[in-house]
Amino acid sequence: MKNLMITALIATLPLVASPAFAADELNVSNGIAAPGAPLAVHGADPVALLDGGKLLDGSAEHGLAYEGASYYFASAENKAAFEANPAKYLPQHGGFCSYGVSVGKKFDGDPSEFVVHEGKLFLFLNAQTRALFLKDVAGVTDTADENWERIESISVAELAAS
Repeated sequence: MKNLMITALIATLPLVASPAFAADELNVSNGIAAPGAPLAVHGADPVALLDGGKLLDGSAEHGLAYEGASYYFASAENKAAFEANPAKYLPQHGGFCSYGVSVGKKFDGDPSEFVVHEGKLFLFLNAQTRALFLKDVAGVTDTADENWERIESISVAELAAS
């Protein structure tokens, strides 16, 4: 009985420790990563993407949980940079494909298809959506930002059905 109670308590800890957020506000993996929340940016290091323009895999050794998502970093230095200014390194539109958000959908954001524009990190579903973004960066960004305010708290399933 004691072991059952301990197991139940451990199972609820991530729910208690994580801030509440609506369905699909962040593009994260299923399950819980080492820092205690679902994994964001497919485990890629967002600091390396933004500051270095390079896709580097992060590791759980340099991971942390922030606002309901786990982020992995390639080094302790990159983790420290994120901790000092998380807002700078968070991908736009919750890590979903920014072009997808511009058309009112939440497509997966693949860190191998990224753009850094005006100090912000944008992720894309694939090379085609990245290319469409690059054809009209200002227009797509403005539309995506407007749509994000409306769709941020709407689940992926609801958006797919509409």
